[in-house]
Amino acid sequence: MIPLRIAGRRFWLWGLVFSLASAAVICNSPNVAFVDFPQFWAAGRTVGSPDLLDPARHGAWEVLHGIILDFFPYPPATAWLFAPFAAFSLPVGFWLHALAMTALVGIGGILGARLYGLDDRVGMMGAFAWGPCMASVSFGQNAPLGLVFALLAIEGLRRDSYVLAGLGVGLLLYKPTLAIPLLGLMLLRRRWRALGVAAVVGCGWYVLSVGATAGDWAWPGQFVAGLGDWYHRTTAFNPAKATSISGVLIGYGAPAIVAWGISLAVVILSIPRLLKAPMVEAGAGACLLGLAVSPHSLNYEAVLALPAILWMLGGTGAGISEPARTRLIVAVYVAGLAHLISTWAGLSSVGVAVLALTAIWISGWQRFETTPGSPADPAPAQMISVPLPSPPRPQGRRNFVFRMRVGRDRHAVVRHNRCRIARGRQGHDPRPRLDGAGQSGHLAGEADRHGSLAGARG
Repeated sequence: MIPLRIAGRRFWLWGLVFSLASAAVICNSPNVAFVDFPQFWAAGRTVGSPDLLDPARHGAWEVLHGIILDFFPYPPATAWLFAPFAAFSLPVGFWLHALAMTALVGIGGILGARLYGLDDRVGMMGAFAWGPCMASVSFGQNAPLGLVFALLAIEGLRRDSYVLAGLGVGLLLYKPTLAIPLLGLMLLRRRWRALGVAAVVGCGWYVLSVGATAGDWAWPGQFVAGLGDWYHRTTAFNPAKATSISGVLIGYGAPAIVAWGISLAVVILSIPRLLKAPMVEAGAGACLLGLAVSPHSLNYEAVLALPAILWMLGGTGAGISEPARTRLIVAVYVAGLAHLISTWAGLSSVGVAVLALTAIWISGWQRFETTPGSPADPAPAQMISVPLPSPPRPQGRRNFVFRMRVGRDRHAVVRHNRCRIARGRQGHDPRPRLDGAGQSGHLAGEADRHGSLAGARG
């Protein structure tokens, strides 16, 4: 089922065109020295030695191997993830890494589809057609890994599974700026046990980082100092590719206090939505908010906007009436592909889309009641009684159909029950009683034990 007001053939055709156009960028990666991948390859090569964290030693290693000097802005333990790719030459490692990240884009599309009530094929098409997903692959980045971890965390929050939620957010600490928004959401929603699980996973990252730095238990001090210098250099370095408020404003000369003040105001304005929205919506909104207020967020990191896009694509609670919703989603996908040329204008089209979606989500623009039984439906099942029509004959046997919806299940459970109605006594109400007395009351009780009584007809 196509969730937009677009003909099925057009949906699949344009989705394929957008996907191929996004993926085609990777063909140019060898011509630009594999973009960012050499930094991860160098980290994978130096993991387990003092050359990873020490700036002077790491820089010397990079110069020796002909790699552009740069700081590794991840916890040292993250370098273990790239060690398998660093076991090969730089070109071979890049293509193997690209295959792995492409597979994660597909997995993220399937997870997002199941989370937001879409067909798996629609979810995969939505993921591959969203330009930043394949841009991350082409640039040698790893945002698709963060997408999978974020979706696992949101799924855990939806199920109220503190283990899955904490594990997803804890694994997302491989890049702390991606994990902070979901950690904040769990704090606001008082998911203490999930936070505890995330803290345990965080301790695991710390221990693995000790091994990655050849036994340096005091690695956080040196890492934070280097990270601060790196953010100071890079926040204003790429304003034409930035998706965050601070990246754009500081990059074009605005005072830092103004940029951070606006970011803080956006966070404060988002708190009511984070507190009251259904969990699947709040999780998508938290990821979107993180992109908007991050100190360093470029086009490829907008992969984390995909949960919000799939949430709107599913139509379950997006709050925008048709045809405005279809037009908005099409515009977002066009902006996701236009980042390839929008940087020439000095402003990222992806950044415009991210900031616009953030504003729409926080404002709750044109919100309406969600479809009952949808994944975004926060309302519990309620009992609805439908009056039964009077029987056409004074005596006889009637069939009654009890339709029950159990919890938030999207599928109705239909049970057919037969009951005999005794009639003949003058003044007796020929309709069955649903107040717990007699045969009909017994059936009503059975319905209540399974969920809610949605109705009955003779």
